Amino acid sequence: MSNDQNIERAARIIAEAIVHGTTTDPAYEAARLLDRDGLLVTPADPFKAPGRNRPASPAAVAALANCRRAKVIADDAQSLVTDMPGTPAVEASGGEVKFVVHPTSLADWKQWLHALGVGDARGTSTGAAMVVHCTYLGVRARLVGYGVPAMYRERNTARRSAVRS
Repeated sequence: MSNDQNIERAARIIAEAIVHGTTTDPAYEAARLLDRDGLLVTPADPFKAPGRNRPASPAAVAALANCRRAKVIADDAQSLVTDMPGTPAVEASGGEVKFVVHPTSLADWKQWLHALGVGDARGTSTGAAMVVHCTYLGVRARLVGYGVPAMYRERNTARRSAVRS
């Protein structure tokens, strides 16, 4: 018998599916039970892929933990941002959660800053987008607002014109 407890557990589940299955397809029943017990791995999730070796250095272990935490937060944030303005996209990369938005007004942009707890933080303009680095739920985050620099320029131009008049 194998020392790997998952293999033994899977073997018991497969035997149960063959002997006590409720469908006429024992392979389907085994797969369903294995999935129910979390023994099937979705290949698209690199954190659950079989054969992944744990990094040796404490820094690498910490970086991996940050990446996992960022991925979980980004996955959870997907459902939270659907009602936010600016057609948001959320992803995790390198231990950081990235929110990419296309606000239609500075009020939309302020709503994003408030939602992420950024407040009145200054961002860096890339010309086409404003990038604000912050922390969201304890993880490094980046809010990227496309079109925001142009909205600020437009507002500042309007203010200067009003002062001159």
